[in-house]
Amino acid sequence: MERDLRSVFSVPRSTAHSPPSGDLIYIRLLGNPVLVLNSAQSIDDLLNKRGHIYSSRPIRTMIVDLIGWNWSFSTMAYGQRWKRHRNLFHRHFRQSVPTHYQLLQLKEAQTLLRTLLVDPESFRYLTRRTALAVVLNLIYGQQVAERGGEHVDVADAAIAGLTSAGIFGTYLVDYIPALKHIPAWFPFAKFKRNALKWRELNRRMVDNPYNVTKEMLRQGKATPCFVAQELENIALGLEAEEEETIKNVAATAYAGGSDTVVSIVLSFFLAMTCHPEAQKMAQQEIDRVIGNDRLPTLADRPHLPLIDSLCFELLRWNPVTPLGLAHYLTEDDEYNGYQIPKGTTVIPNVWAVFHDPETYPDPMSFKVDRFLDTEGNARAGINEIPEAIFGFGRRACPGRFIGLDFVWIVVASLLATYNITKAVDENGNVIEPKVEYTSILISHPKAFKCRISPRSENARMLIEQTKDMVI
Repeated sequence: MERDLRSVFSVPRSTAHSPPSGDLIYIRLLGNPVLVLNSAQSIDDLLNKRGHIYSSRPIRTMIVDLIGWNWSFSTMAYGQRWKRHRNLFHRHFRQSVPTHYQLLQLKEAQTLLRTLLVDPESFRYLTRRTALAVVLNLIYGQQVAERGGEHVDVADAAIAGLTSAGIFGTYLVDYIPALKHIPAWFPFAKFKRNALKWRELNRRMVDNPYNVTKEMLRQGKATPCFVAQELENIALGLEAEEEETIKNVAATAYAGGSDTVVSIVLSFFLAMTCHPEAQKMAQQEIDRVIGNDRLPTLADRPHLPLIDSLCFELLRWNPVTPLGLAHYLTEDDEYNGYQIPKGTTVIPNVWAVFHDPETYPDPMSFKVDRFLDTEGNARAGINEIPEAIFGFGRRACPGRFIGLDFVWIVVASLLATYNITKAVDENGNVIEPKVEYTSILISHPKAFKCRISPRSENARMLIEQTKDMVI
């Protein structure tokens, strides 16, 4: 069955489109078998329940060989090397999040509040700075200035390269690996020139913060963090991991732990701009539970179910990874009477799952209370909570709980202190934002304008007071 590639790998973003018909779509791309999973059932049956044969990754010549992301365990084939990296990550970043992680997230969420007070039009950059600041501190024990810095700029550019090249089907060299030997100056070899540029940024992102922490540790000036702790373990001979693994896991967490959060928070700004009624409902809950004399903390989360529901709806409404990361079948398999050959690339269509009207009625609408039950509690029993944006089966992101906590405290803090409304142009005309997203691996809202202003003078005062708070 032949099929237009764009109909398989593009992401529908409006009511003019609907998810692809059929639970499974099987195609061949230049002889390479590809299976697209369009339902939660097929994804669960194959990627979750049969993870022992569906947990590898396809060979990605562009991002691994040319750009150099072979250090990231998110791109590694399923095997002992991948397990060694994931186990090290999981030891530090599991579901039972240490209190000092949450305190750091609160500190950076409040830094975002202060920087928005000074320069609200730079909300995109400030959001990225905030996300990277948390990860840089947790992983490398390093601080980021309120207005960003070199680490933020380098990581931003390196991650942009990955997300541009990372979506399956983007580059011909992934299907014809021999093309990687074409010289960069050759006509039509723009992919090679891009790869060389992104490779250098990638190297700087991996090496620079790691080397700074290693030198600080040598001088006795390192602050507690993942890299310092693991390097000290090597020195003491305790649960020693080879240094390359430590460096790789650190960079994986640094890159992967920021871009997902950035996408979700930018979706929040867009959703609140487009849906003032949802913003008002959420602010009313915060005002009722917390009042207006303090800012939210993660300890308030059990008492703010509507904020939970809003965050879950952000994950569903425009998912960070509309097409999930590709899996790779390592053995022949059979499913519902279909034979699936070994070597098939398997792609979960996250967009289709989260916009299935049978599960999520009126799926294109943003409904802040979609995940509330009849008693006003946010729980999975009403609709499946869409944590699937963090991956499936053995490939699910082990740091997703930290990421969700950070999204929650940022969203709650912004709602408590700011109104997010439509911007106006120089003639006083309202600028209607378009709900448009990039079609790359980690999808972000395209550039849009909004107005971010303190809800009141009291809110402004609470924001300014955070600079003197000791967390």
